[in-house]
Amino acid sequence: IGIDLGIKSFAVCSSGENVASPKHLRTYEKQLAFWQRRLSRRLKGGANYRKAKQKVARIHERIANARQDFLHQLSTKWIRENQTICLE
Repeated sequence: IGIDLGIKSFAVCSSGENVASPKHLRTYEKQLAFWQRRLSRRLKGGANYRKAKQKVARIHERIANARQDFLHQLSTKWIRENQTICLE
C-alpha cells in the first residue's frame, strides 16, 4: 500500500481510502478556554491556582492521548492489513 500524508486529509492510500484529519483540539476547545481563563484570574502560588493549572494540564494531556491513540490505531490497522507500506 502507498500512503500519501497531506494537509487537507490526514492520509490518502493507494487503495482509495481517504483518512480524514482528526480534530481532537476542537473537541476540548471550550473546556480548555474556560479553564485557561479561570487560571489567568487566580493568584500565582495559591491553592486554587494550582488546581486550575492541574485542570488545564489534564485537558492538554487528554488531547495528546487522543492524538497518540488515533495514530496507534491507524498504524496498527495498516500493518495488519498490508504486507508492504510505502510513504510519500
